[in-house]
Amino acid sequence: MTSFFLKLFFRVASWLPDWLAIGLGCALGWFFDRVLRWRRRRITAHLALAFPELDAAALARRRTAVYRHFGLLALELVRLPGMTAAQLLARTEIRGGEHLEAAQARGKGVLILGAHEGCWELGLAGASRRGYPVHVILKEVRGRVGQQAIDFIRGAHGVCGVSRRGSVFQLLRLLKRKALIGFVLDQNMTADEGIFVDFFGRAACTMPGLAVLAQRTGTPVVPISFHRDATLRRQVLTLFPEVPWEAPPGLDQDALLRHNTQRYTRILEDQIRAHPEQWIWMHNRWKTRPPA
Repeated sequence: MTSFFLKLFFRVASWLPDWLAIGLGCALGWFFDRVLRWRRRRITAHLALAFPELDAAALARRRTAVYRHFGLLALELVRLPGMTAAQLLARTEIRGGEHLEAAQARGKGVLILGAHEGCWELGLAGASRRGYPVHVILKEVRGRVGQQAIDFIRGAHGVCGVSRRGSVFQLLRLLKRKALIGFVLDQNMTADEGIFVDFFGRAACTMPGLAVLAQRTGTPVVPISFHRDATLRRQVLTLFPEVPWEAPPGLDQDALLRHNTQRYTRILEDQIRAHPEQWIWMHNRWKTRPPA
């Protein structure tokens, strides 16, 4: 029954015209900011940490933009399952596809390095509709209804989720099938799951799985970014040149994983700085602290 009402809700949301959905999204962002003040203190603190050069007025403007993005993101997500293939293709654009094609030509599959930027789910769905075999390493959502909603949003357009607690052999089988496996390295990990690297000037516990798989399999790593363009209607996916594995002399295995995970994280930080209002600043990215 829950699944039925979820699907009905998503279907009704997909009937909204763009102008109305954009207006509702902006209004929802305003409501979360000015009325609920949802996670306002955390967002402000994180923005101040990442951009110490901003004065109070500039910080407030950026926070307002973050909330607007959050409202638009919410509307985009609930409309996504009901979109047709033609609508998805019209609402998404891929740039830098030659970098992905060069990596695919090596015949090993591709590891995609990304973050929760823009409306990443819309971008991934657009890539899937263009024939790219997209799989994403995911962190399970708390609550059965929330997980059902996420599964429905992704599954509606062929994006496959792979549990981060899943078998390594599953990932190896996917790479043999030349799949694209997406890793998002911008979520907080517990101390026993992650390693600490610098992110916006502060130690952040980060998943090392991408570095582990890249080293063991030699699979190319290609960064991707997502952002909503100035029209607020189109999601742009930008692919960047492959990031080769680095093995500086004198580093042991743990140091190698940390070195390359730091490189990946620095790339994500640069991408977020390009469109800072379109990242999830409400996420408690620096929750896990180093023992020292």
